[in-house]
Amino acid sequence: MLVPFAEGQILEIAVETERQGAAFYDALATQAKSQRVREECERLAEFEREHERLFRQLLAQEHSQQALQSVQAGDVSDERYLLALVESNMLPDEEAARRLAEEADSEVDAINIALQMEKNTILFYRELQDILGEQAGVLATILDEERAHVYELNELKQYLQQ
Repeated sequence: MLVPFAEGQILEIAVETERQGAAFYDALATQAKSQRVREECERLAEFEREHERLFRQLLAQEHSQQALQSVQAGDVSDERYLLALVESNMLPDEEAARRLAEEADSEVDAINIALQMEKNTILFYRELQDILGEQAGVLATILDEERAHVYELNELKQYLQQ
């Protein structure tokens, strides 16, 4: 049975996505063999924590809560689509994010996982931006940063493959 999103639930999912991303990058930084990978992962983890703070602020704003009410009244297919995005993108918890990083066969494999996570996050945030409409100003900045993460991770992958 489909359960409509409650007010604020989508932003809470975004908060959790960022928390898991930070845990993933922290784990990668801890096990990194090269200093460049360690420093890049530490930097990316800090970006994820900053995004989490921004989503918490957005969640706290009353007008954002009102904008999210439209999700409850939205089309059932839109709700199913968002649920599918959430389920396909989210790890169960921060520990699962850390395990995923630790179980990667190599730094290149870990970066490939990070690239896929960033791409999935971009898709989710793009859809969230459509839902929030005018209240989604902060998402434009976060989306730009997430796109930059894809570029930076790709550069890091190329460095590791040399």
